[in-house]
Amino acid sequence: MSAAKKRLLFTSARMPFAVDEIHKLGDEMGHYVVATDTFRESPGLHSAGVNQGYLTAPPTQEPDNFVRDVIGAVQAQDIDWVLPCFEEVFYLAKNRELIEKSAPDTTLFWPSLDALTEVNDKTTFADLCERLDLPVAETVVCTTSEEFVAATQKWEHWFARASFGRGGLDIITNYGPLAGETAVEDITPTDDDPWLVQEFLVGQDRCSWSICHEGEVVLHSCYHHPLAIDDRGGIVFESVDSPESLAAVQKIAKELNWTGQISMDYLATEDGTHYMVECNPRPTAGCTIATAEELDTALFNPDGLVVVPGGRKKMIKAAVLRDALLHPTRAKSDFAAAKGAKGVYDQRKDHMPLIYSALSLRHVLAYRKAAGKEASKELLVAAQFFDILYDGSPLN
Repeated sequence: MSAAKKRLLFTSARMPFAVDEIHKLGDEMGHYVVATDTFRESPGLHSAGVNQGYLTAPPTQEPDNFVRDVIGAVQAQDIDWVLPCFEEVFYLAKNRELIEKSAPDTTLFWPSLDALTEVNDKTTFADLCERLDLPVAETVVCTTSEEFVAATQKWEHWFARASFGRGGLDIITNYGPLAGETAVEDITPTDDDPWLVQEFLVGQDRCSWSICHEGEVVLHSCYHHPLAIDDRGGIVFESVDSPESLAAVQKIAKELNWTGQISMDYLATEDGTHYMVECNPRPTAGCTIATAEELDTALFNPDGLVVVPGGRKKMIKAAVLRDALLHPTRAKSDFAAAKGAKGVYDQRKDHMPLIYSALSLRHVLAYRKAAGKEASKELLVAAQFFDILYDGSPLN
């Protein structure tokens, strides 16, 4: 447990893992928490763990104004630590020197921009894994439509992803529950927006989340999704024992001298091999199955490695109910998958984030207007982070 209470600033407070960390560090551990986001209904702004909320410019659309807003909040609130919770970390990392100059005594808990970009791009991430002798499915990188079509003919069953896609979006496959949702001819890779095509491997999706200091992993959790939303992002999270995932993160963290939170996706096959899928250089749902004490110690007073044991369970309750209502035939299996799980947005004596998770659906309308999209299966997922996303474009 940290000896002194700290003044913390969280960005992208809408995300479920941000809500979780805010509750644990603010409400349970008693740190002073400032939360920021781009819209007032962001669930994390309304947690009992928040002492002060700020609205910022959207980092994706207005990166300079976003960084300026964050610096203003850091200075006004005398912040000790800044903890980014989504891909706004790229815009912060790009402006690290400016932030350090403006707040020299503040800990900026993220790695270098070079490290971030190497793992965020699925192409360079695959290269990194091969260099470190970590298993990766055979991959074809495509930068033209012709290359993409040819790659999909290499295997009987294949799976393809945009190099900078996130949240289960920008994927296409000819096998499994998502097969046929998108036509091959609709995918148009470019040099700036390549796609990866891989052989479809059968196994269980697994994810991990870790906290690292200067290349050393001090807290690690691995989990799977007993239930996912629209066959994409998980909405029930259960920790599992996975020494393979820990070993992989330790290799990558050491190679990149990683400081910050880091998350991985894997495909665990029947023989126990954990094929590397992608890296999210930020927190993910794995933090929800760590305790407040584990999180607090790992951040502020690390003392060796702590691994979250298997069998812990959390859920996004509203999403579970939504899935059961939209698909009544799945209701029984949905509730079975969620049995024993505690809520992420509805913590003990901290229920306002759950209410605002419903009110924040207004953000879907903002996404539809900004993107010029009609309602679609991907709308709810995409709307969650359209204005805090980094798409690999050059950072000016």
